[in-house]
Amino acid sequence: MMDRPEQRRPRLRRALSQATRAAPIDRQGDRRTADLLARALDVAEISADRAHEFTHGFHSYPARMHPLTARRALVVAGAIRGRVVLDPFCGSGTVLVEAVRVGASAIGIDASPLASLVTRAKIWLRPQARRTELVTRARRLAALAVDEGKASRRSGYEAPAARQPGGSRAAERRDTALKGMFAPHVRRELETIAALVARESDLELRVLLEALLSSILVKVSRREADSARGLVERRIGRGMPARLFAARAEELVQGLTALAAKVPTGTAAPRFVAGDARRLDLAGIAPGSVDVVVTSPPYAGTYDYVGHHELRLAFLSLDDSTFFDAEIGSRRGFADLRAGMAAWHADLAAVLSELARVLRPDGAAVLLLGDSLAGDGPRAVAVHADDLITRLAPTAGFRVMARAGQERRIHPPERQAFSVRPKREHLILLHRS
Repeated sequence: MMDRPEQRRPRLRRALSQATRAAPIDRQGDRRTADLLARALDVAEISADRAHEFTHGFHSYPARMHPLTARRALVVAGAIRGRVVLDPFCGSGTVLVEAVRVGASAIGIDASPLASLVTRAKIWLRPQARRTELVTRARRLAALAVDEGKASRRSGYEAPAARQPGGSRAAERRDTALKGMFAPHVRRELETIAALVARESDLELRVLLEALLSSILVKVSRREADSARGLVERRIGRGMPARLFAARAEELVQGLTALAAKVPTGTAAPRFVAGDARRLDLAGIAPGSVDVVVTSPPYAGTYDYVGHHELRLAFLSLDDSTFFDAEIGSRRGFADLRAGMAAWHADLAAVLSELARVLRPDGAAVLLLGDSLAGDGPRAVAVHADDLITRLAPTAGFRVMARAGQERRIHPPERQAFSVRPKREHLILLHRS
């Protein structure tokens, strides 16, 4: 039933980091390699379907790498069948999906508990029978939630006990984050689904069901978007959250089935490890064990991922304390501009040193990193990411082989800071020196 011809392709979730229209690209270093990097950046005119291939469209995620950029960057870095590919800021798992597609042994690391949920779902390459079981289970839970909603409108109904996160402080934080975020009937239906998921005895399926629930939360909420805190009124009818939950299971399994058909026989199962990119040893990544790194570190002062994920983290009662401490380059970290810049330089230097440590002597890394505005008000400064990488790379043990930078739109608060030099997003190829 998951291959019904009448099923519509999901709407494109535009949380991609690339430009939405063609823009000039600056190239430096080895010309041929720089041209390949430029081609990887220049995806604005590519069909939206490419961003939905396999499991890429399953779950929105702010500033995720465009799948085609990841695919082409892996080629530049030399990712081929059997080679070990690492993404230490894997986010929603885009690089892992593309790496396993060509038969590489893919490892993803991230400090975000939401990244853990989303990535594990997107790389769940289990046998078809298990994938079918996930759809069946999601449909069953959705039907139970709808039945519960109908029962709640009958006289004499007694509501089940509400879910409660551990500890009064956690409950208070959760209530604050979720206050007013859902229409009452929507909140009740979501809580019913969450309670049913929590009772799932198959732990592997429970993780997948939580990811499915996460994927619909913003869509049925009053929050404007992951990266926008404004409120909007959406007309969400009774039963709609449950139907979306079941439909998202079908969508995920369709993507997983398509991905599984592409993965070469004998490819190692991709894996996710919760960890900090500045301490890859704690994530079990041994020295000299990685062939290729393709990753996109957070841009300086651009996002607060803890804040962007707040609704999902709160509703799913995910512990974000470790993530809060481990997130680098966050906007909140630049409240004190001087301290923020110092921390950003130190953190990025630590990441590069760790990448050099885990890469083989002939290993390569491709970094996607954009220029940004750090700080607020008249003291805010432009951060040119390519300059910083060029300065830090030699100390960490890298040579900059080539880079390409595509111009990006400048928003009004950025005009002064980027008046002399354009704002760009860069792909940079590094080799072990």
